[in-house]
Amino acid sequence: MSDHYDFVIIGNSAAGLQALRTLRRHDQNSSIAIIDREDCPAYSRVLTPYYIGGNIPREGLDIVDHAFYTKLSATTLFGQAVVSFDPEKHYLQLADDKQVTYTKLLLAVGAEARTLAVSSDRACVLRHMADAEKLVNLLKGAKSVTAIGAGLVSLPLLSHASEQMEKHLVIGSDHVFSRVVDAEAAAIIEEQLEAKGLKIHKRNDIEEIIEGQQLQLKLSSGDSLTSDLLVIGKGVTPNTQLAVEAGLEVAEGVLIDSFCCSSHPDIFAAGDAAEGKDFTSGEMTIQGNWMTAVEQGENAALNMLGRGCPYQGSLKNNITEIFGIEVATIGHYQEKDASEIISSWNSATGRYRKVFLDEQQRVIGATMVGETNDSGLYYQLVSTRSTFPGKELLHGTANFARTQLRLAS
Repeated sequence: MSDHYDFVIIGNSAAGLQALRTLRRHDQNSSIAIIDREDCPAYSRVLTPYYIGGNIPREGLDIVDHAFYTKLSATTLFGQAVVSFDPEKHYLQLADDKQVTYTKLLLAVGAEARTLAVSSDRACVLRHMADAEKLVNLLKGAKSVTAIGAGLVSLPLLSHASEQMEKHLVIGSDHVFSRVVDAEAAAIIEEQLEAKGLKIHKRNDIEEIIEGQQLQLKLSSGDSLTSDLLVIGKGVTPNTQLAVEAGLEVAEGVLIDSFCCSSHPDIFAAGDAAEGKDFTSGEMTIQGNWMTAVEQGENAALNMLGRGCPYQGSLKNNITEIFGIEVATIGHYQEKDASEIISSWNSATGRYRKVFLDEQQRVIGATMVGETNDSGLYYQLVSTRSTFPGKELLHGTANFARTQLRLAS
């Protein structure tokens, strides 16, 4: 005997949560179930470094509470893993042998953190709440911490760990944030990070972990580091196994069309496991950011309701704060992608701007270091295919306000 729902959402983070809100906003009567293997309401993964570092309490991570799902009349199957599904029979098989059938299905299944070939009980990724709790315990009493990976897990976590700790960062590339900023922006960031005591080991990897009172980390360069714990931030792998086994079309992620629909008409996908068109290039990609997951979750839900709403494509949109330095990237961030580049750097204030233009002088990307209050404006410029308003935009708050007014008029 199985339970049937009009809509089933697998995944309870940005994409799944937005899909639930959107479905219920437009349809108060259909039955909805949301399934997730973590047994808790939705929380912010972006904020977990703040929690691990002791800067916010556990409840500060929560996006919604249990009452949220009750209010939306959604059945929650939390702490449940989907082990398989049959697109033609429209049913899901759960790990506890329960079956769920559906009319329309959304795969908002996210991604898993990549690990290292070598391991230790004092080495940990950061993807789920259990990882965050483990890192909280590992950091207790620690005097040194090493992270591997140049991206949006390692650096925020090192940033929010105690200032008294010795901190090392091991990266395989030649600069930090290699998938977020170019080498020029990275050099500005690295100078500030090193001034704050972070030791960066570039073009390197960890080949061996020797257990002891502390971990001895053997690097590919031949050097060694001694550390109390290791944070692994080597990126993520989309959760596509279920989709592959079900016969859906999958490349790096579940392939979706402009309606966030998979290769099966009753199955949609959104978020970190969905591969769709990039807004600026038109190429198939997985952006892996919160805003894209929200946008795709909403679009998928509208199309599950039969609204026929095309999605314009995803846009890189990464904003973070590390060691007191704000960094944001909107759209393209590499010189090879642009016809013209305009930049501005103020060493006194630490404010850096680089704007990428196409052959028609339209903004296709922007990188910001220092305060990033204008990131929303750059997002607007890129997403509306607007021409660059002028170099005055690069130089501060007053010019930023004037540009906003001009765009709005």
